[in-house]
Formats: sequence, C-alpha cells, structure tokens
Amino acid sequence: MVWRTLAGVFTGGVTVVQMVFMVENIPRKDRMWIQNSITWSPNLILFPFVAWLCQDWRTMSVVIAASSIATFLACLILEESPRWLIQKGRIEEARKSLIRIRKTDKLYDETFEKQLDEVLHVEAEKHARSSKKAKKYTFIHLFCTWKMIAQSLTFITGITCTTFIVYSLMYNMEKLSGSLYWNLAIMGASRWIINIAVSIADYKLPWFGRKMINQIAMICTLFALLMIAVYLYFGYNGQLIAIGTVAAVSMCSQLFIAKYMMVNELYPTAVRNLAVSAVSTMSRIGSMFSPQLFYLSDYAEWIPYAVLFSCQLYDFIVLSLFLPETKGVILENHLPPKHKRIFGKRS
Repeated sequence: MVWRTLAGVFTGGVTVVQMVFMVENIPRKDRMWIQNSITWSPNLILFPFVAWLCQDWRTMSVVIAASSIATFLACLILEESPRWLIQKGRIEEARKSLIRIRKTDKLYDETFEKQLDEVLHVEAEKHARSSKKAKKYTFIHLFCTWKMIAQSLTFITGITCTTFIVYSLMYNMEKLSGSLYWNLAIMGASRWIINIAVSIADYKLPWFGRKMINQIAMICTLFALLMIAVYLYFGYNGQLIAIGTVAAVSMCSQLFIAKYMMVNELYPTAVRNLAVSAVSTMSRIGSMFSPQLFYLSDYAEWIPYAVLFSCQLYDFIVLSLFLPETKGVILENHLPPKHKRIFGKRS
C-alpha cells in the first residue's frame, strides 16, 4: 500500500504537469484536437485485454510501470516550455529553446530571430519591473479577485461532481449485465469515437468552443442518468442500465478534457500549475467518496442515479453562469495588477 501510494502521488504529478506543458507548447488551434485524439480513451480499449492477459493485479502493475518508460524517453527529446522560462526570467534559455523548436519544425528563417528578440526584449523589461520583489504564488492567488473566486469555485466543485459521477458508475459496472472486460472496452471505443468527433468539430467550427462541449456533454449525461433513474423507479431492469451507464461515462470523458483545457487557458502562467493542481486534488476527493454512493441502493435502486443527476445539474448551472468561453484565447502570463485584487497591497 505504501508503494502504491507513492506511485499514485507521482502519477498525479505527471497528470498535472503534462497538461500544462502541452497547452503552453501547442498552437491555439491544435490544443483541443490533439488532447482529444491522444488521451485516456484509446488506452481504455486496450486495457481490458491487457488485464485479461495479466490475470492478476501484481503482473498488471508491472506491465503498466514498464510501459511508462516510453513516456520518460519521449520527455528527453522535448524542450522546456519557453513560456515558463520567460516567466522565470530565463530569457536567453527561452530564446535558444524557441530557435531549436523552430528549426526542428523546419520553420526557421533569418527574420524569425529578429522578431523573437523584439518580443523577448519586451518580456525582459516586464520581468525586470516585476522582479524587484521575489514573488511566491500559492493557492490563495487563485482567489485574488471576485471573478477568479467564482471561476475557481466553479472549476473545483464541477470537477468534484464529474469525478464523483464517473467513478460511481465505473465502480458499479461489475453489477451490470454482460462482461466487465467487454463493457470497459466498449466504453473506451465509444469515448474515443466521441473524442474524434469533438476534435473535428473543434478544428472546423470556430463557434464550437470549450464551454459548448461541456454543456452538450452535460445535457447528454443528464438525459442518460434521468432515464436510468426513471427506469429503475418503475421497477424495470435490463440492458438499458448498461447502455445508459456506458453513455454517461463516455460523455463525461469530454467534461474532463474540456474542463482541464479551460483551466489551462483561463489562468495565467504564474499560477497555471497551481490551478490545475487544485482542480486535480478536488477530483481525487470526488473519487474518494464515489464508492460509497451505491450503498443508497439498499433503500431504493434509483436513488444513486438521482443523486448523480443532481450533481450534474448543479455543474451545468454554475458552469453556464460563471465560466467564459476560452477557445482561441491568448495565454496570459501575469496575474491581475494589485489594485484589482481583493487582498494584498494596493497601489
């Protein structure tokens, strides 16, 4: 248990940093389709087959750990995020990194360095002005304006609801009709199909943004959970429960991807890692409580699904009210100035 806990801590760390790293290095128009195409869903198709071959948890853990070596090797050929280097005042390192990236992509020409030096000169002056006093950012800075308070609370409670829904349904899949392995594989395939469809729509349709993705996925999940609850309330049982569960979990995969994308695009570089960390931490809280939900089925089988419906409805309302569209935004580097904050020294 100690070793698995340590592995979980570092796996969680990778999950947080890799999303931020990806967003800071990929062009705006390519963020969503890349994240959607290469995500958890393809693995969920293969994972049941790997689990069936391994036969026990110990062997499967070794296989998963060995496969992560490929990720480590891939990281060796990547450049550090230039945006992060600029934020830390390491301007010359950022310059070299950007030139190497440009040459690797075969997009380098003589005018690029001149344009780059002009941009970096401006950033160096900004850093010189702001670094008179060393800044240490904490989770408190995610709540430094009224607007950021509303957005941070929306993300934190929303991801808790999403995780609670997904893992409550997944931990209960063994009670569904059909094979657990096939149900998981079908779920992975349906998630990937949805991901690809969303990727194409996001790339081709300028008006199809992150907020709309969330809202469509939430409406579909609400419909699936409502149908299951009503079905059970009237005493029916059968294949519809399995279909509704697979549909709900498949649509929730978009909530994870779109929510994390919005977090990365909405918060400035100074606190972007902190924001993703806060959201990821709260997602773990949702997964901690999710195994307990279906104990409510001892009273009535429809009650757990009604609870999940209520959680999804809350998430839909607060996201629609408090979060802006973030598709195509230019990433910010700095927090709002002190005179706009609700705490700290005012100028």
